[in-house]
Amino acid sequence: MEFEKVIRKRYSVRKYGQRPVEDWKIEKILEAGRLAPTGKNSQCQRVYVLKSPEALKKIRENCIMTFGAPLVLLVLAKKEEAWVSPFTGRNIAETDTSIVTDHMMLQATDLGLGTCWVGYFDPVPICAAFGVPEDLTLMHILPIGYPAEDSEPSQMHLASKKTSEFVTFL
Repeated sequence: MEFEKVIRKRYSVRKYGQRPVEDWKIEKILEAGRLAPTGKNSQCQRVYVLKSPEALKKIRENCIMTFGAPLVLLVLAKKEEAWVSPFTGRNIAETDTSIVTDHMMLQATDLGLGTCWVGYFDPVPICAAFGVPEDLTLMHILPIGYPAEDSEPSQMHLASKKTSEFVTFL
């Protein structure tokens, strides 16, 4: 698929069918995350793949925004490995994991799958449920699966600003 087609096709899927995601597709999605650029190539990301019935039950008990997806990725950061700007002191782990998440999301779209980037969650019970070590920070949640037949983009998705509203040419 051409890149522009992928970015135009992608929308936040909030209703999934129960068809499982094939292992080869999961591997391609994870490979896209591995290949994503990170600050100073620090690769601070860690990804938990939730696909067993037990893991999916745990995430659904602790996060209401998984929409019945048969696969959920927890994207975490080992912040001590992330690059820190010498100018601002800013740790770039959130930026790095956002790029990783975006690459995986777009790869999933290219494979005919739907995703929804989730930022609405309390990390404490989720990390406790999965025994996440204290040196990892849960940054993003990415439900993935085949969209339900009646899944469609929300009205918010259809309302995009014009380029002229956010770009300044100098």
